[in-house]
Amino acid sequence: MIKTILLKELSIYIRNLNSVFLPLIFFFLIISIFPLVLGPDKVLLNKIIPGVIWITAILTTLLISNNFFKEDFNSGIIEIYLTSESSIELILFLRIISCWIFTCLPIIIFIPIVSLLFEIPFSSSIILVFTLLLGTPILISIGLFGSALTLGLSRNNILTPILIIPFYIPVLVFSASAIESVSIGLPYYSQIYILLALLMLILPTMPYLLKYTLEFSINN
Repeated sequence: MIKTILLKELSIYIRNLNSVFLPLIFFFLIISIFPLVLGPDKVLLNKIIPGVIWITAILTTLLISNNFFKEDFNSGIIEIYLTSESSIELILFLRIISCWIFTCLPIIIFIPIVSLLFEIPFSSSIILVFTLLLGTPILISIGLFGSALTLGLSRNNILTPILIIPFYIPVLVFSASAIESVSIGLPYYSQIYILLALLMLILPTMPYLLKYTLEFSINN
């Protein structure tokens, strides 16, 4: 069943390549704006680009997750999932992972190139990639939860970001703190451990929350 679900998700993303390339295009558009606004001050760019990358990652996950379940809701696939004998928790977990692989992982792969372009120190670039690897699955999970919570509402495009952005703040704070700590030579392990703990807490429990949230949204 796992193979079938993964192949289905792969076929969906292949048929709709916009969902893969749009986050990348959005990411590079945002990154390219700041040098135009701030000028050629390399010292300033080195300080702010890691934060800009994280803000862009948050905006990208909002863009991805806003209407994630809308097509499945309109086509009745969610009702089929909820009434089938298959484990919907496993299906939702695999959908979270596949969404992260096809949308956030390509951005993370391009981070070394961005680091070279803006001359970000190697140590800061490594921690930036590491925090993104730990933090973006959390952002995707929370974003999909917000999408499921507002499913069926006429103004879910507005409600979803309002509901989930406050839950993004801890991930952003600890990630920015880790990057700042390594840039000034301070220990950063505690922030990484906290991000890892958040990932270990949210990723296994989110499929169960999504299941009950989807049931609630459909029944109401």
